[in-house]
Amino acid sequence: MENKDRAKSKNKISFKNSDSVRIWVCALLGGLFFGVTYHWGRQLDAQGYVNFAALSTWLWILGTAAAVTPVLAWLFGKKPKLQKGCGSFACANAAVWKNDKAGEEQGAVKSAGLTVRCRWLLTALGLFLAWLPVFAAVYPGFFAYDATDELQEVLTGQYVTRHPLLHVLLLGKTVSGIGRLSGSYNAGIAVYVLVQMMVMAFLLSWMLQCGRRFGAGRLWYGVSFLFLALFPVIPMYVMCTSKDILYTAGMLAAIALLGLMRAEPEECCRDIKKWIGLGAALFVMAVFRNNGFYVFLVMIPVLCMLAQKKYRRRMLAVIVLVLAARAGMNCGLNAALKPVSTDVQETFTVPIQQLARTWNYSPEVFEEADREALFEILPEEVLGRYYPKLSDMVKIDFNAENYEKDPKRYQSLWLRTGAKAPLTYVNAWLMTSYGFWYPFTVIDVYNGTRYYEGSSYFSCETESPGERRSFLPGLEKFYEEISWGSEIHRLPVVSWLFSPGFLCWVYVLAGLYWAARGSWERLGVMLPVYLNWLTVLFGPTYLVRYVLIFWFALPLLAAMRVRTSGD
Repeated sequence: MENKDRAKSKNKISFKNSDSVRIWVCALLGGLFFGVTYHWGRQLDAQGYVNFAALSTWLWILGTAAAVTPVLAWLFGKKPKLQKGCGSFACANAAVWKNDKAGEEQGAVKSAGLTVRCRWLLTALGLFLAWLPVFAAVYPGFFAYDATDELQEVLTGQYVTRHPLLHVLLLGKTVSGIGRLSGSYNAGIAVYVLVQMMVMAFLLSWMLQCGRRFGAGRLWYGVSFLFLALFPVIPMYVMCTSKDILYTAGMLAAIALLGLMRAEPEECCRDIKKWIGLGAALFVMAVFRNNGFYVFLVMIPVLCMLAQKKYRRRMLAVIVLVLAARAGMNCGLNAALKPVSTDVQETFTVPIQQLARTWNYSPEVFEEADREALFEILPEEVLGRYYPKLSDMVKIDFNAENYEKDPKRYQSLWLRTGAKAPLTYVNAWLMTSYGFWYPFTVIDVYNGTRYYEGSSYFSCETESPGERRSFLPGLEKFYEEISWGSEIHRLPVVSWLFSPGFLCWVYVLAGLYWAARGSWERLGVMLPVYLNWLTVLFGPTYLVRYVLIFWFALPLLAAMRVRTSGD
């Protein structure tokens, strides 16, 4: 009886110690997060704004938080059943990896499965073969999302800074070079896509091997393989020529390597190849998207903390080399290509949208002098194109030349207008970002343009000068329905797997769980995912491609089971 009472008391959640306080704080934060994102998202989706003045808005949030917080506290307080002696990252299944590795060193094939290297190669081959039918259905691939513009930059020699110059050259030179040799741009696109498929197959296969080292078992491995091979979002972007897939690949590799450094610090940190790989991964992440560079900068102190004390000099060396390589590459490319800067309108996406919304919804707040200043950077006909979910309609004609003549004049205009209509500013921002955190919406930001009708989930097309030649039209139709239709995105449960908002909830729940259990290492390893999400909230709209890491890192999230010193 005494033992039972003692066991029960250990599982009770109270404020008697710091662990319980942390659990309740994380549970409360989770309750408020789910309350805000659900009720604000529901209003934004239904009526295009949050009614901040309504008492019911806040009562619903508080009521949801009150209902959810105890549930989360109970969940966070439950202790996972793991084998005795597990470390912070290693757990019972880590022995499987060690046995496999021993077999590899002896050149043997274990009775429980193949050696590590063979499994890596076979898994990569399996992923590639699983994607081939989709490639045949959408041949030569998804040449979309500014791909035509990037190719034209290479063909004309007139470059802009809107897209990463390295990606412009990589894509444009490949497509144009093979196009000239073969007489077909389709061949150039196909070669680029096939190479990208091979690279991603090897990377994702290696990620699955890393998951085994984190302690995940065979069931996890099999389910993760099927997810990466068959779930539509994965082949969609593996065969897409946008910069997002390479940016995601860099971030994914960095997360996996940081996880290895915590799972097997001595073995991994002694391997110079791991450090080179980490530097390369961070470089790719920092180069292929500007927000990737911001993520890298914020991660610098975390990177140092994740490295063991005696290896922090190596980590600092990697960080310095990445910064130097990025700066050197940008300086070299800018000097050689002399691109036209488009940084101003990209940087001020949110302020531009806020001014446009205020003009359309509350024009009376602009005095005569403010109207004149506003029209100097955003002409009246441009402001009339305001669309709440997408800033591109207005941003594209922002007069950067006038802005750069007197930045303070227009910055003060933005501040004065925001002081007069603060809630309009808040709603303008929320309308371009709520799809990233509200699960129950259909992504329809481009509806009414091109092929987009029911949804704008994905650009399932081969833009000019490429030409779609489908060998499996039925499968092509399936991907078109996911991309442009709305039926699958309205199905209960099924639609959640396609929703950035739902996966945001999953990652937030995992992060709060780790924080509640004091598993700060896991939060540090997965921090790039959370930081990327924060940066895209200030982007032009909400699209899957901006948070692609949500899907690709999902197997790693599942592999990182919680273990704390107090368990």
